[in-house]
Amino acid sequence: MLSTCTAFILSKTEIITNAHCVAGAPYIYVVAGTKVALEKNLIKVEKGRFAYHPHYNESIFGAFDIAKITLEKPLEFSDTVGSIKLVDKDYKLNNSSEVVTVYGYGVLNNIRPITLRRCDAKYIFDVKRANIFNPFQTLYFTTGDSTKDGEIITAGDSGGPVVSKTNGKIVGITMGISGTTGGRGMFLPITLFLDFIHDPKSVKPIPPSLTPNEVKFIADIVVQPKFLTAYNEDYADTDENFQLQFNAIILSETEILTCAHNVHGAPYVYVIVNKLTSNTKTIKVTKDQIEIHEKYAFPGLTFNIAKITLKEPLEFNDNVGSIDLVDKDYKMNDPSEMVTIYGDMELGGSVRTRRYDTKYLDGAKCKTELDDLFDANHLMCYTFDESMGNPCAFGGPMISKKNNKLVGMTIISLLDEPVIFQPIAPLLDWIQKPRP
Repeated sequence: MLSTCTAFILSKTEIITNAHCVAGAPYIYVVAGTKVALEKNLIKVEKGRFAYHPHYNESIFGAFDIAKITLEKPLEFSDTVGSIKLVDKDYKLNNSSEVVTVYGYGVLNNIRPITLRRCDAKYIFDVKRANIFNPFQTLYFTTGDSTKDGEIITAGDSGGPVVSKTNGKIVGITMGISGTTGGRGMFLPITLFLDFIHDPKSVKPIPPSLTPNEVKFIADIVVQPKFLTAYNEDYADTDENFQLQFNAIILSETEILTCAHNVHGAPYVYVIVNKLTSNTKTIKVTKDQIEIHEKYAFPGLTFNIAKITLKEPLEFNDNVGSIDLVDKDYKMNDPSEMVTIYGDMELGGSVRTRRYDTKYLDGAKCKTELDDLFDANHLMCYTFDESMGNPCAFGGPMISKKNNKLVGMTIISLLDEPVIFQPIAPLLDWIQKPRP
């Protein structure tokens, strides 16, 4: 007996399903044009003709769980075999009353042969489960009245199409089920994967996690959110052991640089160095060791910088070291200059320390895109490729590829918008002045 998944046809040679339905298989079989999934008229597809998303990770449930199958011989379209269109990239799943139709070959009550079923459903966003599944990829739908054969969401429905009853186009791909049969199903919004569907090779692989030596100048700041001015209301009811983690930059054996909002209001924080090795060192830092720029005012973003002075110097080695600062006269006025951003970035539910190269944008463009949030006199921004992960590297360094020196520090990132950073050169006097 073959393991069954559902899929949908885009063209005579293109089929879409879940990555977990094909990942690791030397070959698969495709059958089209039948309501009953019988093991005959199967089309064998070798491994080289199906590709799953390069960011897919089988250990992270639901992350980038999509695959494309390219047939060697085109299907013959007929009354029972045909294609369906996808929604456009700007389609928004923002109407909780909209009804979708879900199709699948899932096994129901262990009854065989397996029959294609469908049901109408509404989609929701389950806030309570947002910490389990990536909320920017995974949405839920609740099953409605199904046709004849009972509830739709069962084993085997994975990879099936979620079709809008408004426009008759694919809006999602079924990924799995939360709870028991007939419970909430989960699907991936198809708009996030249009680039992959049209050209799987166009999606960049995930940047690998960096080695300890590559990030020896990066430290982490760990703090309980209830202490922080920027977070205490949001996390007021969380367990006291719950902590937030931010990035920081090692300037010398006794000096650490980070964002002001990473430490503002906290009576103490922890600094972690050598974090990617078994010799990680955690240092408790009290409020008297933290200096916040005198012009910083929450919730503003300008002068969002803080310096930590350690009581005991760090021991520099192959995995712990510092980064040089640019000179005071350094000008960020060349839009073609490449810089490298370092920090912890989330992708598919997994946070890793990564780097990526980018270009910075001039203040006028940032101001246009970010409006009043952006102060073009003190801040700059850079574009971020969302396929590389969501940046959570507040306090992470930006290093010039031209001179290998620190030119900026990430302040804040907003989904689908430029990432704001603080140029270092205008703040050198403050950074380098001795503590009072």
